[in-house]
Amino acid sequence: MGLTAPTATHAAVPLTILEAIQHVDAPVEDGLEEFHPELAVKRLGMSDTVASQIERYRILARRGRRVEAEEVAALFRLVGRRSDAGLVFTNAGRCAGQRAVGAIGGSAARMALRGLPRFVRTGLGFALARRAARLFDARLGRASGVLTAVIVEPPSAAAAPAGVACGFYGSALAEVLRAVTDFDGALFHVRCRARGEPVCEWRASPDRGE
Repeated sequence: MGLTAPTATHAAVPLTILEAIQHVDAPVEDGLEEFHPELAVKRLGMSDTVASQIERYRILARRGRRVEAEEVAALFRLVGRRSDAGLVFTNAGRCAGQRAVGAIGGSAARMALRGLPRFVRTGLGFALARRAARLFDARLGRASGVLTAVIVEPPSAAAAPAGVACGFYGSALAEVLRAVTDFDGALFHVRCRARGEPVCEWRASPDRGE
């Protein structure tokens, strides 16, 4: 059965992006803001608007709620204009992956998997990863023994040139796989909606890509 593009995105996605912005924009304790308060104001992550939105998304994420896809896409576009966009998306994705694993009882699952034979652990771990990946509307699979992940139309695809914003999802899904499987590497973005391709796809060992 094929995947369809969702009209909304789990609130954990915009939440972790704004939290990453807040972390990156946190002022260094060099005392400059004491003399130049406008420096702090210019940092998006330190604004009252961002703080308010973070609280809103936290409440929604705790309840497992979703946010309109266009609202999330607008946030991806906003961050995509930053010079440090790649860093923000990577950090946010890592945190989002940890949240996704936590939502399926990741810590307890990892403990339970440790005592199992490897072939059993591999199968169960991958099943857990597939469950966690649903938070991102992603489908994990294997093609000729290679790990793959597909998202039909992530809100990141139209946010920045060359699919830079899609780094969020690559980082998130890699974090999920590292948490509950033996995966130890990176996912390569081999197909992207931003390049006019039908879906966004990541592979652990690309046959083509960036």
